[in-house]
Amino acid sequence: MPARFAPVRSGCILPRQKARQFTDAIVEHVRSLHLGPGIEPTPDIGPMIGDQYRAKVERHVEEARARGARILTGGRRPPQLTKGYFYELTVLTNVDHGMAIMREETFGPAIPVMEYKTFDEAIALTNDSEYGLGACLLTSDPLKARRFFEDVKAGTIWINDPLTDHYAGPFGGMKMTGGARELGQEGLDEFRETKHVHWDFSTAAKPFWPPYNK
Repeated sequence: MPARFAPVRSGCILPRQKARQFTDAIVEHVRSLHLGPGIEPTPDIGPMIGDQYRAKVERHVEEARARGARILTGGRRPPQLTKGYFYELTVLTNVDHGMAIMREETFGPAIPVMEYKTFDEAIALTNDSEYGLGACLLTSDPLKARRFFEDVKAGTIWINDPLTDHYAGPFGGMKMTGGARELGQEGLDEFRETKHVHWDFSTAAKPFWPPYNK
């Protein structure tokens, strides 16, 4: 199976030969989801938390559209939902890493889909970000899986099981996402301060630390 990338920060990076199949499937799934207030009995997606956050999503989507991205579904405020900070679930193609939606953390209902030709290019694209909280890979090729977790600069790497956390494993990011950790032994270390104590039980006089004892 060809490897399929899905960096958690924003969107999906797909092998060119699988991109159309995946994109058709994700568009079909997104269109089946119900957008509505949380007080309704069966909403799949609710509103965003505030106007400034919706405005950021709109800014990223519009910038991508202006630079040649194609919006396959969504891309606007739902006209039937005027109360609340709603934004339609959006899927974009023809994106590149010059667009903010692929380089920044959008944190909204927008999925940009980008294609790659080679696995080397895919790893380079995944690392082409100042953020590094997590990244996931779908593959049945163990060599690609190993290259992925060795070469991708992210605090958590998921292989075929995205966004699964475990209390015994540390969670945290790299680069601009931060270097602290929670959970696991490393999480406990965040609450401790290391001190070095050197104690020689002998009180006899000793030459000072070399090379100054000459």
